[in-house]
Amino acid sequence: MKIIKFIKDLIAPKKCYSCKKEWHFLCPQCVDKIWYFEDICYVCKQKSSNFNIHFYCQNDYIYYDKIIILFHYKNKYIKELIKQSKFYHKKDILEDFAYYMSKKLKANIDEDFWDLILIPTPMYFLKKIKRWYNQSEILVKNISNLTNIDYNFDIIKKIKSSRPQSHLSKIERLENLKWVFTINNKKLEKYKNKTFIIVDDVVSSWATINEISKILKKSWIKKVYSICIASD
Repeated sequence: MKIIKFIKDLIAPKKCYSCKKEWHFLCPQCVDKIWYFEDICYVCKQKSSNFNIHFYCQNDYIYYDKIIILFHYKNKYIKELIKQSKFYHKKDILEDFAYYMSKKLKANIDEDFWDLILIPTPMYFLKKIKRWYNQSEILVKNISNLTNIDYNFDIIKKIKSSRPQSHLSKIERLENLKWVFTINNKKLEKYKNKTFIIVDDVVSSWATINEISKILKKSWIKKVYSICIASD
């Protein structure tokens, strides 16, 4: 696979969407110029160390412990790269994003990496057949390769199709996710003492991450984090 990738990079090298230099879709120099997402509590959207949920923001309806975000979705290069990787089969873009996500995890996670488990935001099987892949699964595999964090695709499944969250109101988003996900407790047993990290490309609200976190917490998982490429 590495030989094939090397040949592919020689024939059609990656080019940075910003500066047009080769070998990256978004080079480290351009990443440094992009406005990183400020560390916030994703409940109140106010500043918080390492994206942790504030103590006073914790309540019976919030199940995740932190949502780590790299970039602002409004950045034109980030927005275009996500669109190309998600809808136009340019999966190599996700390798670059996974590299930056791995660095962000190291900066914002206190746990040892062997105490973590990566899971993708699951996709309904008909949607996955139509698209051919789940971009979250590709991100997970690449992050795992870079960090040696274990992963599992079978713990949480999406058993029902749902409308795109971005077009819905807050109340509609919550209703849209009812009975959508299921958990495989047999698969979960191996990871009971792990901190779970839900991986996705874009978070537009906390609804999806919170629903998955809710299912995990009700199965006695102590901590659930998420890391996403971008948010509004």
